[in-house]
Amino acid sequence: MEPRIEDIDGVIPANQARSREAQARLIKAGEQVFAKKGYDEAHVTDIAAAAGCSIGSFYRRFRDKEALFRALALQFGERTHENFDRFFAMPQWREAPSAEVIHVLVENTARRIQRHPGFFRALFQRTLAGAGQLYRPALLAADEYSGRKLADFLRARDEGGENVEEACIMGLRTVQAALIHRVLHEQNPAYSVPTFAVDSLAQMLTLYLGVTPPRR
Repeated sequence: MEPRIEDIDGVIPANQARSREAQARLIKAGEQVFAKKGYDEAHVTDIAAAAGCSIGSFYRRFRDKEALFRALALQFGERTHENFDRFFAMPQWREAPSAEVIHVLVENTARRIQRHPGFFRALFQRTLAGAGQLYRPALLAADEYSGRKLADFLRARDEGGENVEEACIMGLRTVQAALIHRVLHEQNPAYSVPTFAVDSLAQMLTLYLGVTPPRR
C-alpha cells in the first residue's frame, strides 16, 4: 500500500473538505517559503501567512514545519507517478522513435526541477543536516516507478537490453541529479536549463540504455 500524507508522523488527518483545502494551501505555501528562505530560515509564521491561515490553523494540521516538509516530499513523489502515467498514456509515443521519447522525458524532468527549485534546495539543506532518511523512501520510490515505466516502454519494443529496468532507474536518477546540481548552484530565479544541456543528457541516456540514437 502506498503511503499517504495523513500517515506521516506529525500530519493531523484532514477529514473534512475545508480542512483538506487548508492543508493543501499550507503545503503549497510551504514550498514557496522554502524557495525564498531555505528550510532553516523558514518559520511557521511565514508559512501560515503565505497560505492565508492563522498559526493555530497550521498547528491543527501539522505538528511542525518538518511534518509539512515531509508531506511536500511525499506529494512530489506522488506527482512524479502521475506525470509518468500520463506521459506514457499519450498516443503520440506509440510510433515515435524511442530516442525522441527519451529526449522529451529529459526535457520534462528539466522543466519540473526548474518549477520547484526551492524544494530541492530545502531538501539539500535537510540532507546535509542528517534528515535525508525521512524523505528518501518517497523519493526513491518515485525514481524506481519512473524507471519501471520507461523500462516497460522499451521492453515492449525489444529495446534496452537484459537489465533494462536497473539501467532505466540508474539513468533517470543520473539525469535528475545533474539537473538538480545545475539548479542548486544557480542564483537567477528565472534560470532555465540550456538546450545544449538537455540535448547532451538525452543523448547520454539514449546511449546508456542501448537505444538507437536519432538520425542527424
